[in-house]
Amino acid sequence: MPGDREPLSRGRVAAAALRFIDEHGEAALSMRKLGAELGVEAMSLYNHVENKQDLLSAVSNLLYAEVLERFEPDPSWTWQQVLSELARVYRATAHAHRRAHVLMTGHHRSSIDKYLFLERCYRVLTKAGFATKDAALAFDTVAAWAVGAIGQELGTMEALTDGRDVADDGDDRAWVPSELQQVVDFSDACKAWTADQRFDDGLRTLLAGLEARLAER
Repeated sequence: MPGDREPLSRGRVAAAALRFIDEHGEAALSMRKLGAELGVEAMSLYNHVENKQDLLSAVSNLLYAEVLERFEPDPSWTWQQVLSELARVYRATAHAHRRAHVLMTGHHRSSIDKYLFLERCYRVLTKAGFATKDAALAFDTVAAWAVGAIGQELGTMEALTDGRDVADDGDDRAWVPSELQQVVDFSDACKAWTADQRFDDGLRTLLAGLEARLAER
């Protein structure tokens, strides 16, 4: 029955856009296609979002809201444990929405949930003893590393899904000069780590560096 249809709202439009991006990718999204998904004319969407850029900002907000919903720190945790868990939850959310995760890092309009996410990070760092300027640098450092690591992981997953070859064929030793064989060993050692191991160990290393920096000050 038409009268039973759930009324449109900014949240419902954003949720439908996120589902569409998860399935088809951001490049395939258009207001016309999204309207069809919701069973309305595309013009109806403009009552809730200004344009496609505003729509993507709304989707970004949904992703940050999901991070916050997944994040359940224990009050007894150290600041390192809290930041570690927050980074892992961010990563889990990115993996759950691997075609949409870039919307959390793009230049989209800031939203309340993005600011709530930043507030969590700011509160943890300043409570640990970092001054605001140092807390900002600490956050930027960890965020830049985490986003890069996650992007690399998801890029590899995307390539495998598309059937592209992303790994060496194992014949390196046959053509690499003898003086570079140790580099082949090094390359093999790099590949031996799992994505989880690389992320967790890299995160521990970064946090240990931040702890040492805090101790110096």
